[in-house]
Amino acid sequence: MHRGVDISNLNGNVDMSLIKNAGSEFVICRATEGTSGSGSQDEKYHQNMSNAKVAGLKTGAYHFSHFADIAKEESELQNFLNFIQDTTPDMIVLDAENSCQGDITGLCLDFLDNIAQIAQPLIYCNPSWLRTHLNASIMKYPLWIANYGVSSPDIGFYDGYGIWQYSDKGQISGVSGYVDLNYMTDTLWNLISGGYTPPADKLKEQIRALQYDLNSEYNAGLVVGGVAGPATMAALKGIQNIIVKGHKSYVVLWIQQKLESYGYLQPGSYKEKVYDEPTFQAVTNLQKNWGRPTDGVLRIETWSIFLNNE
Repeated sequence: MHRGVDISNLNGNVDMSLIKNAGSEFVICRATEGTSGSGSQDEKYHQNMSNAKVAGLKTGAYHFSHFADIAKEESELQNFLNFIQDTTPDMIVLDAENSCQGDITGLCLDFLDNIAQIAQPLIYCNPSWLRTHLNASIMKYPLWIANYGVSSPDIGFYDGYGIWQYSDKGQISGVSGYVDLNYMTDTLWNLISGGYTPPADKLKEQIRALQYDLNSEYNAGLVVGGVAGPATMAALKGIQNIIVKGHKSYVVLWIQQKLESYGYLQPGSYKEKVYDEPTFQAVTNLQKNWGRPTDGVLRIETWSIFLNNE
């Protein structure tokens, strides 16, 4: 196990040598919170990151989320990306503990997928929040679990954790306020130490597969290049009134696989290749969360979600 802390501007000017001398090997710094108001951009972030690098500590940047819908998630994502763009964290975190309703796995995955090109992503939450607002699709990314006063953390449906925040009452001489204390597993440590490799352009391969299906089943005549240009969009518009309940095709299977990856469809709950009732309901739930008309019709506005998000 590797010891580390997480900090924010509430800790004032942090002497990273004190952090290191206290036995820490990594520090995770708050970068942003929401998109407006006090703390939306942490005034100590850049200073903390620079000083941590000089001290030889592994570094992380985290965003404290407020979002509960897609519009807010996208604005928070942009705030985060803009603010950290001149830094090089070894890991990057979505801190999810805000008040919201229902399962928001899709929103969290969209945030994490969009930051995955920067550094190793993690999802941070406590056991209750994990069970209430996330499903197993989030296991795509390592877990940073906050669970205090226990001998081992409650990790819900995960089969392991990357970081365990075991106390929020740590104190280090010379550092203002309480400091959160953490353990990192050797597995995650080795992952961030060995040189992070961003994921392959999965979205491009998905679009190539869709274009192939459009050609084979609907004679679309598309170039299978993985770019959803005007011809691909025209082909999708052309089948808008064809994909209705009961329709069977590999394009429907492509949609089902996307919905399953987003957490809207559960494995085994639907009939493959058929636009059945579970698939229809999953599409309407997706449309609702993304602010689209909730009628299950696959218009371009709905296709744009699939084509722009892994």
